[in-house]
Amino acid sequence: MNFLLVVMAFFCFESVYWVQRRMLRKFVDQNPYFLSQSLIFISSIVIGTMVYIILFYGFKWIDYFLFHSEPPYLKHMVAASLVGLLLAIIFSLFLLITHWKDRYYGSYIRNEALKKEIVTANLNMLRNQLDPHFMFNNFNTLYYLIDEDPYLAKRFLKNVSSIYRHILQHTEGNLIPVKEEFLVVKQYLEILQERYCDGLNIQYNVFENHFKDKYIAPLALQELVENVFKHNQINIEKKLTLTFTSTLENLTLCNSVLPKTVTGSHKKGLQNIMQRYGLLTNKK
Repeated sequence: MNFLLVVMAFFCFESVYWVQRRMLRKFVDQNPYFLSQSLIFISSIVIGTMVYIILFYGFKWIDYFLFHSEPPYLKHMVAASLVGLLLAIIFSLFLLITHWKDRYYGSYIRNEALKKEIVTANLNMLRNQLDPHFMFNNFNTLYYLIDEDPYLAKRFLKNVSSIYRHILQHTEGNLIPVKEEFLVVKQYLEILQERYCDGLNIQYNVFENHFKDKYIAPLALQELVENVFKHNQINIEKKLTLTFTSTLENLTLCNSVLPKTVTGSHKKGLQNIMQRYGLLTNKK
């Protein structure tokens, strides 16, 4: 008898599952969501209850004819209806809740994937804006170096090509190790130090262990350094000082302020950096 009850409960569950799957595929996108869910819930309860009652009466009549047990009476109909209704409600609720949960998490995952795609697209757009800005700044420096010191101009051009190779190697990533970015910037500054000699003072209070497992947006540090040279004068009387300081939490660049009379700045470089970090960290 217990085995038969399990079989009836199983077929009740299967009928509820079948009704919900069929109706979800057919009606969920064609009707208002609440109405479609209510229709599916009620239909699955009705079908599940009917299946249980039919199976109960079928087994009851078989038992009566084969083993001469008590025939099905009204009390059996009421009991079967109540048990079938209760099981159908439980199964319907369970399956609908499972469907709602899957729908919610599926929607959440799709939204997160869409957000990630949007952020990636925006970062790529900003990075594409930064590349011409980087090249313009360095071509401008190269223009003056060619007349001042052709040999140094060649070294500078080689350094720029090295930096750009570094950029191309990280075109697919939104972050690169701080150590790599810092070494490229340091190489860049060594050439500028040769050009400006006593007019430029660079200080490093940096420890490599502070860079372990730390990352930075590509060209962010390079852009900050270029910004210093773009907006400040360099002369022997008043040295332009750049100081790099590292801690376990931060890498800081400080510079003395010797503003040029006219810079023609549109502040695109700094805005680009802030926008990129805003997208990467969700902070303004």
